[in-house]
Amino acid sequence: MKKKILSIFSILIISMFMVTNVSALELTQAGDDVIQEGDYNSLRLVAGKNVTSTANIDGISLIAGNNVTVNGHVSYGFYAGNSITINESIEKDMFAAGNMITIGDNANIGRDAFVAGNKVTINSNVGRDLRVGASIINISGITINGDAYLDAEEIIMNEDTVITGKLTYLEDTRVTGLDKAIIGSVETTKVPEVTVKYNPIDTVYSFIINVIAAFIVMIVLFYLIPNSKEKLNNVELQASPILKTVGIGLLVLIVAPIAIIIAMFTGVLTPISLITLAVFAIAIYLSTLLSSYVLGNIINTKLLKNDNVYLSLVIGIILIKLIKLIPKLGGWIVALALFYGMGLIYKYITNQTK
Repeated sequence: MKKKILSIFSILIISMFMVTNVSALELTQAGDDVIQEGDYNSLRLVAGKNVTSTANIDGISLIAGNNVTVNGHVSYGFYAGNSITINESIEKDMFAAGNMITIGDNANIGRDAFVAGNKVTINSNVGRDLRVGASIINISGITINGDAYLDAEEIIMNEDTVITGKLTYLEDTRVTGLDKAIIGSVETTKVPEVTVKYNPIDTVYSFIINVIAAFIVMIVLFYLIPNSKEKLNNVELQASPILKTVGIGLLVLIVAPIAIIIAMFTGVLTPISLITLAVFAIAIYLSTLLSSYVLGNIINTKLLKNDNVYLSLVIGIILIKLIKLIPKLGGWIVALALFYGMGLIYKYITNQTK
């Protein structure tokens, strides 16, 4: 059973790099301050507290950190962090998620831009469509050579803003400069009305059932793969290995779906892609559970001085599910748990764990 599981996961990882036309994956050492320089013909992943990149990458650039500053030239850019400043030329598409995101006037986005953040300022022209979700979006003085889909509380533009296609935003959004900007067409959408009725009993029941289900799944996993528990007990808990594992997990979550979708259209790889899609969905579910166990094991062994695996499981699963209920912050923490767990799965099937 173990060999079958590992074989399927191996097919997933191999197909990812075969169909994405990437010559190699290069991962820098994660740390507090990371500087990336040089020219690369590969997929590059950088993770750290403060990341500065001036590299030219003929491929995909993935950067995650607290403060991220990027320059140079890349084919595709994927950025995640608290504060992100982008001044580089992006030949094709760009994806950015964070708190404060600034795309400088020295940047150039060749095709589509997808941005999610709190305050987003875009000073660079966009080659095709722009999709942004944020509290405040500033697109003053830029040209969008396509459609703009903006979901925000406030949108700022001026007389130098040009949208050749259609601008779409929510009807209750505060828009400054709309009458001065040059726009092909404008469409407003209604804010969806959501009515949720909470039943405390049903909520508690659902919580308990989810905890029990997660507990059973992990026990079955430990039974099918006996050494998995020992590997989780021995994971490195220093900042650098954790950041590296999170970065690997984020990379897998980004690249794998793209690879699977591409494989579906090849015809020859369609059956394999359907299998890997199912396995990938299972891996996503297991990722958070693996992180839950690691967290519970730390609390149980370090603080409670107890080595009971079942107690570690219960503590970790309940804690992660409670954290998930915290508005905004809970979602970010659970996302990190997902990235970390996926990184652990990748390291396990590639024999990078102890």
